[in-house]
Amino acid sequence: MVASCLSQQNAHLQGVNKLSQSRLEAHNKAILEMKKKVRASRDIYSSHLEELQNVVRLHKANSNACLEQVSALTTSSACSIDEFLASGSETTSSLFDELQNALASHQGEMALFARELRQKFHTTMEQTQEMSEYTSTFFQKLMLESKNAENRAAEANDSQINSIIDFQKTYEAQSKSDTEKLIADLTNLVSSHVRRQHELVDSRLHNFKDAVSSNKTFLDEHVSAVNNLAKDAKRKWETFSMQAENDAKEGADFSAAKHCRMELLLQQSVGHAESAFKHCKTTHESLKEMNSKQVADVSSLVKSACDNNEEHDAEVDSARTAAEKDVAKNSDEIIKQIDRMSEDEKVSVSQILENVKIHEKSLESFQQDHCCQARCIEDKAQETFQQRYMEYEPTGTTPSKSEPEVPTKATIESLRAKPVESLVEAFRENNSYESFAAKESKPQQLTRSPLSQVN
Repeated sequence: MVASCLSQQNAHLQGVNKLSQSRLEAHNKAILEMKKKVRASRDIYSSHLEELQNVVRLHKANSNACLEQVSALTTSSACSIDEFLASGSETTSSLFDELQNALASHQGEMALFARELRQKFHTTMEQTQEMSEYTSTFFQKLMLESKNAENRAAEANDSQINSIIDFQKTYEAQSKSDTEKLIADLTNLVSSHVRRQHELVDSRLHNFKDAVSSNKTFLDEHVSAVNNLAKDAKRKWETFSMQAENDAKEGADFSAAKHCRMELLLQQSVGHAESAFKHCKTTHESLKEMNSKQVADVSSLVKSACDNNEEHDAEVDSARTAAEKDVAKNSDEIIKQIDRMSEDEKVSVSQILENVKIHEKSLESFQQDHCCQARCIEDKAQETFQQRYMEYEPTGTTPSKSEPEVPTKATIESLRAKPVESLVEAFRENNSYESFAAKESKPQQLTRSPLSQVN
């Protein structure tokens, strides 16, 4: 059974080998044809690319020529603009020199005017300072005179109060002494008392009169001094006001004259600025005309370059169309070749799959038969070695115990796990036909009496 299975396996393998060889030869032939197609397509593409490269080189030459013309035109235009600007810069520089001179003279006039105004301001400040110092001195004198008058009035008041107090004390003392004397001699004393009181009052009144006259004299002198100071201050103030008025008139006249001068210089500056503006305007118009001319020339060159680009685009489009056609043709041929190869591959694969299925079925049937036989052997082995016997002492008549080599369960499982081909090879190597015949010719062992079973 194993030999028939092996013969079937060999037959299947030979069929697969033949299919593989035929498929390999067809594949090599298809690869050679594909290489030829690819080489032909590469040559065609190379020719198309050379044509396209030639067109691009032609377009490059035309574009370079146009760009060189544009560069030459731009260079000439730049040179002409530089010459025009150089010619106009002289006039502009002269105008700006005049304007700068006018502004410099204006600046000098303004500096001189500011310096003169500063001098006049300093003179006015000095006069104001002198008037302030004089007014301060005048008020200091007035304060001194007022203080002297106050002191004088205080002294006069104190002297009068002291005179009155002394008069009162003297009068009281004299009245007391006279009253005591009047008790002794009333008549004589009355006359003498009246006379002494009259003399005392006259002397005191004379003293008061002298003090009042001296106070009046001092006040008259103080008033006259104050009047002199006021007249002197009035005269000084009138002189200062006249001087300030004259200075203000002179400053106004001087400012008006300087203002007229600055107006004249400003008008000159405005005239120079207008001339410069007109010159700049003329320059700008000329530059605009030159730029418009240059733009027209450049536009014509750009238009010619665009036409060349359009022509180049059309040539490239035609070359691209031809290349696309060739590519499409070659691609279709290659696709058809690939489709044919694919169909051949599909047929070969289907045949290989059928052989493989047949092989699988044979293997499955062989595996099922092998499993059934292995299961029968296992059942027999379990049935044989399931019982256990007691050991006994051998006697002279009892044959010696001969136990066959029984494999273990692990050995059996490992043998079941091995493939059938390896088991068949091992069986053939270990059990040849001669050894099997010798084993069959050996006499059978003598039977022995049954042994007592161990419960």
